[in-house]
Amino acid sequence: MTLLEKYQHAKNQQRPIAPATAFIREVASVTRKTELAVRRWLSGETEPDALTKEVLARHFNTTPQELFPPKQPPTTHKATTITATRIA
Repeated sequence: MTLLEKYQHAKNQQRPIAPATAFIREVASVTRKTELAVRRWLSGETEPDALTKEVLARHFNTTPQELFPPKQPPTTHKATTITATRIA
């Protein structure tokens, strides 16, 4: 078999899908949204609308609040000032 034939054979083979990709595709299919939209939800960049949240909650047999809990405000830390002392 030539190298080209090996390549063409390999190209036509069914490859397994990574679990994360399969999950994203499942969510995209259920919600009729793009995979990019799902990735943005997962990264926290955006959130789906209320109806989409309901669709996902029904699909995963849970509540929208469990899937998308309210965001906590960021914790603020007091700045600590360190002063240098010159030793003579």
